[in-house]
Amino acid sequence: MDLEDELRRVLRDDRLDIPVRTGAEWSLVAGARRRRQRNGMLAAAGSALAATLLVGGGIALVGHQANEPVQPAVPPVVQPEPNPGSTAPLQPPQPPPPAPPVQPPPGQAPHLPSLTTLPTRKPLPPEILLTATSEPDPTTSATQTSKPNPTSSQAPATEPASPGQ
Repeated sequence: MDLEDELRRVLRDDRLDIPVRTGAEWSLVAGARRRRQRNGMLAAAGSALAATLLVGGGIALVGHQANEPVQPAVPPVVQPEPNPGSTAPLQPPQPPPPAPPVQPPPGQAPHLPSLTTLPTRKPLPPEILLTATSEPDPTTSATQTSKPNPTSSQAPATEPASPGQ
């Protein structure tokens, strides 16, 4: 008897059969269906929760805006440090006195600004323009140069062939 005949005999034996209860196939299909439904419901609930959080966060950000516009930041004023060898006290610069208002000559209407002209920017106050910087550290006056490697600057041992030769 060869191997194939022996396998046929063993697989045809009724004593090795496992009885399957009725409806087993349908219970497997129903379990898979319940699992798919549960996964779909979890995905829908997660999506609804994420959408609710996004909408709530957007409403909170929009409702949080102030009624007044934000003023631009003012750069810090840097006062120069007094020199230790100097004995003169450092005094802040004095702004120039304001110009007196110009009175129109009698009999003329006062000059009113035009609505089509754009307002001009005021110049920065002089305190902002006054800054003191420290001197950089001194560098060495000796320059260091590297010499080329004598082996790398040698001519190639063979010349490449010209295309015309």
